[in-house]
Amino acid sequence: MVNLDDTRHCPIGPECESCGRLDELAVLTGDTPAGIVCMTLCDDCEVAGVDPIFSPAEETARVLAHGQHER
Repeated sequence: MVNLDDTRHCPIGPECESCGRLDELAVLTGDTPAGIVCMTLCDDCEVAGVDPIFSPAEETARVLAHGQHER
């Protein structure tokens, strides 16, 4: 069974996908209408609950990509 909250195999982005910050980054999962996605957030955005905004097409692509990270 695949644990979609496991981000050990997900790549970390170069910057926070919410605010663009370049340090104190982590990969987290988020629930979207399309499914579970992984995303790179800084500590401040994580604590404040500021998630990036994705288009529906981007959400779908990210859900599929995240599923591949967990295989």
